[in-house]
Amino acid sequence: MHLLFAETHQRRHFRNVLRLLFIVGWMVFFWPAVAVGWSLVIGQGKIGTTLPDILIGSWELTGSKADVLPSINANGESAVIGFSPSSVVVTERLAFIDEDQGFTLEDLRTNLSDVTLTLDYGAPGSWPARVAVEGEVKIDATRIEHPLLVPQAWNFRGRVAGPLANLRAQGVLVSGAGLELDLDIQIHPGGAVSILVDSVIAGEKGIRALTETFAGWPPLLTLNSGNAGVSVEFRIGPEGRLGVNGNASLKDVAGVFDRTAFSGVSGGVFAALEGDLLTAGLSDLTVEQVNPGVSVSSIRFSGDYAAPGRTPMKGQLTVKEAKARFLEGALQIPAGVYDLEAGAGLVLLDIQDLSLTRLMDVYPAEGLGGSGFLSGRLPVSFSRDGIEVVKGRVSAEAPGGRLQLPAEKLQAMLGNNQAMDLVVQALQNFHYSVLSSAIDYDKTGKLTLGLRIEGKNPDVRGGQPVILNLNLEDDIPALLTSLQLSGRVNEAVTERVRELLQQSGQETMP
Repeated sequence: MHLLFAETHQRRHFRNVLRLLFIVGWMVFFWPAVAVGWSLVIGQGKIGTTLPDILIGSWELTGSKADVLPSINANGESAVIGFSPSSVVVTERLAFIDEDQGFTLEDLRTNLSDVTLTLDYGAPGSWPARVAVEGEVKIDATRIEHPLLVPQAWNFRGRVAGPLANLRAQGVLVSGAGLELDLDIQIHPGGAVSILVDSVIAGEKGIRALTETFAGWPPLLTLNSGNAGVSVEFRIGPEGRLGVNGNASLKDVAGVFDRTAFSGVSGGVFAALEGDLLTAGLSDLTVEQVNPGVSVSSIRFSGDYAAPGRTPMKGQLTVKEAKARFLEGALQIPAGVYDLEAGAGLVLLDIQDLSLTRLMDVYPAEGLGGSGFLSGRLPVSFSRDGIEVVKGRVSAEAPGGRLQLPAEKLQAMLGNNQAMDLVVQALQNFHYSVLSSAIDYDKTGKLTLGLRIEGKNPDVRGGQPVILNLNLEDDIPALLTSLQLSGRVNEAVTERVRELLQQSGQETMP
C-alpha cells in the first residue's frame, strides 16, 4: 500500500511539472502574440531530464542529461531564464566525425551556474537573433582525443555574451598537462565562426606542458629554456571553408635537436592558409649558436615560403637574408627564389674568409696545423634522403699560408713508397701560394676532397717549388660523432650520442 502511494505521488508530481512547463512555454512563446500587460514570475525549481541525442552534419552529441535549477521572469515583451548554482548539463560524448581530423570529447560537464537566457520575442529577426545568453560558464572534459593531441582532460573557464546569432565566448582553456590557452570564440551573423587562441609559453614548466599536450612533438627535440608568444586564428565561413593565420614570437629559446645543440633562438614566425594557398615565413630570426660538433654562430635569416595547400612540400622559398659566422669566416645563402620539389631543392652556400687555423684546431687529430683563409661556393642539394654537394669549390685567398698535415695519417692514406715519402715530408711544413679543392659530399656522409696545392717546404730539397694533387676522403658522421663524444657540444648531446650508440650495438669512443 505504501509503495503504491509513493508511485502514485511521483507520477502526480511529474504530471504537475509537465503541466507547469507547458503553461510556461505557451505563455512565453505564444501568449505575447495575443495579450499584453501580463507578467509571470516562477522561483527556483529543480528539473532533471534526459536530453535527446543530436546529429547535425558531422557533429554528434549523445548521452546528455540536464540537472538544472531555473527561475523564470516573463512578461509581454521578453522572458528571462536564470540558472542557479548546481545547474549542470552532463554529456557522455561530443564528436566531430572526420576520417583525417576528427576529434572526440568524453564525459563533458557544463556548469550553467550564473548563466542567464533572455528571449526577446517582440524583436524582429530570427529566433537566434532574439535569444541571448550571458554569464560565466565552466566546462570540464574528462578526455579529449584528436590526432594532434595527447589524450587527456581539458577544462574551460570563461564568459559567454550575446545573441545566439552573434555569440561570443572568452576565457581560458587548460590541458591536463598544464598548457594554458586564452580562447576567444565569435559566432558571426550569417553562420561564420572565428576562433582566436593565444598563449605565452615560458621557461621549463611551460615547455614541458607544451610537449605533453601535443602528440606531434618531435621525439628528438628537447627545449630547455626560452619564451614564446603564440597566436593562432581560425576562421570558418558559412560554407565551411577554413582559413588559418598563426604567428609566434620567440625569445632566447635553447635546446637540443637530435645531436645538435642550439641556443639564443629569437625572432618571428608566421604561417597562413587561405583557400588553397599556404604561406609561411621567418622574420628577423637570429640564433646565437648551432653546434653539431663544430659551432656555427650569429645566424640571421629572413625569408618567405609559398606552396599549394594540397601539396605543401612543392613550393618556392624566397630568401631575403641568410648568413652566419663559421670558423671566424662567414657563410651566406644569396638572396633569391629557390624552387622546392616535394621536400627537395638546391641552394647555393657561399664561404667567405674561413680560417684554416681554426679548421685545423677543431679537427680531432694531432699534428694538424695551418694558416690562411678559404673562400668558395657549395651547391647544396637536399631531400628526404639527406644532403648532397656536387662540384663545390673552395680556394685559399692570396697570398696563401702554411699547411702541416700529420705524417702518420698521410702515410696510411698514400702508401709506403719513395715518391709518397717525399709528399709526406713536404706537407710537414708546406708554404703554399695556391690551395684549391673540389668538394663532393654524398648522402651517406662521405666527403671527398680533390686538393691541388702549389708551394714549397723550405726544409725539403732546398725549398724547390712543389705541385701536389691529392684526393682525400673522410666520414663526416663519424667525425661529428667523435666531436660530440669529446664534450665539444654539451653534456646532453654527449649522453644522447652514447645512448644511440649503445642501442645500435656500437662501441662508444673515449
